[in-house]
Amino acid sequence: MAYLGNLPIFDHKSSEWSIFKSRLTQFSNINRVEEVNKSGILLTHLTDETYRLVRNLAYPQDLESLSYSNLVKLLDGHFKPKKCSFVDKEKFFGATRNPGESLGDWAARLRGLASNCDFGTALETNLRDRFVLGLGPGPEQDKLFEQDPSTLTLSVAMELAEQAAYARRAKVMLCTSEHAPIKEEPVYRAKFQGQGDSGAVIRRPNAGRTSGGPRPTERFFSLFGLWLEEPPK
Repeated sequence: MAYLGNLPIFDHKSSEWSIFKSRLTQFSNINRVEEVNKSGILLTHLTDETYRLVRNLAYPQDLESLSYSNLVKLLDGHFKPKKCSFVDKEKFFGATRNPGESLGDWAARLRGLASNCDFGTALETNLRDRFVLGLGPGPEQDKLFEQDPSTLTLSVAMELAEQAAYARRAKVMLCTSEHAPIKEEPVYRAKFQGQGDSGAVIRRPNAGRTSGGPRPTERFFSLFGLWLEEPPK
């Protein structure tokens, strides 16, 4: 039977069980996998080392005798993260925006850090406060400092910060274009070959010279039949 989508192989050393379990659930729902077949799909999408780990966890029971729900419960119990609320909160409240990190990525990283902090109903307030305070000095934070904390939400804070960031980028581009250097080209005085400025006949730069070069105070260039003399500096 062909299935829709692609379910990766789970390796407990390099992947998170909670993420794999969520993808396994979506895979089963999309393909309408029957309950009796779910355990087989789970076990066949494990690396050898992870399969050995699950077998050891299930001992003395055989893996084949366990239902899908019992397998998931077994893995949940083993891979359940060990929580230390104060350590997780210290990481959350000490987080700052990384250089070059987008505002959206910064907000998403904060949500990940808050997932183990058990903030409860204070989650959105703490997310908003850390989002603002962790931005660091700049027009984005200055803009948010002007707002009323009692009415400011995280979504509004992100929108205002994006506007301030866009205005800063536009200002930098404008200043850069205004101060762009203008290249100055040298201006040369043209003399037609054989004629001077007043119509008198002149010699070509090397004519009648034994040294083979122009005088030190004169520099001539030939261009399309014209002799161009660099003006004195």
